[in-house]
Amino acid sequence: MSPNRKKALAVFVLFLVVDLVAVVCGHVVRWLGSGVLQSVLAGGSAWAVLMALGITLIALFDFKDDRHPTLSPAGTGHGAPQAPPNQ
Repeated sequence: MSPNRKKALAVFVLFLVVDLVAVVCGHVVRWLGSGVLQSVLAGGSAWAVLMALGITLIALFDFKDDRHPTLSPAGTGHGAPQAPPNQ
């Protein structure tokens, strides 16, 4: 898998987890008796902080390319077409 695809997958998983945690945080604050505005602020703040931390942690990792390089068959270079050898 390419490094960009790995990072995209990591960010997608982070997004899903942070969304779930932020919704739970908002519901817990609402359940504890706070108003709607406070629960939305708590959920939004949790989302922003966790996304910032998660993106920072993902950026620290060096994602490697684990694809095997494909070798071109012998005689088929990647340059300009070659003239056939004189016989």
